[in-house]
Amino acid sequence: MKAPFRHFLGATLMAATVFAHAASAAQSPLTAQAVAAPDVASFGASVSAMERALAPLCDRMETRQLEVDKLPVAQRSHTQIDCDGFSHAGGQRLAEFVFADDALVFVWVLTDAAEEGALLAALKQQYGAPTHDLPGVVAFTDHRLALRRDKAELLYYGAAVAEVYRGWFDSMAGG
Repeated sequence: MKAPFRHFLGATLMAATVFAHAASAAQSPLTAQAVAAPDVASFGASVSAMERALAPLCDRMETRQLEVDKLPVAQRSHTQIDCDGFSHAGGQRLAEFVFADDALVFVWVLTDAAEEGALLAALKQQYGAPTHDLPGVVAFTDHRLALRRDKAELLYYGAAVAEVYRGWFDSMAGG
């Protein structure tokens, strides 16, 4: 191998190694605590209270009014705050804070399908065995959370809708 090419190859490999190390060091490790419900998720809180709490945590935030009949637990209003750039589970994500009748009822945090194994391992480490392990979802109803497999996302929900979700997961399991 000629010296200039060997130097180029060596420099390229060194740069790639430094870049890969820097990239891996910049990523947060996925710990059990990283998959806990977001601290800011104050279930039962109003839309305006959550807008104030989320404002410094989102790169971009949008509040949308949605159809009431699309949310079975809503009687008067169905509102969603979309929070882009929300830091959760080791990454910057889109989080959807969903309100029924001006009370936060659940939060969806979008993930990537390739993360399923790591997320599930962290959930099991934090919460133990799931209550429901189904093709489309793994639920930890005693802790009011689930990992969807059919659409890559984490679900966190409040006590007000806990029985609704437990019933839904039970029906999916044939119970």
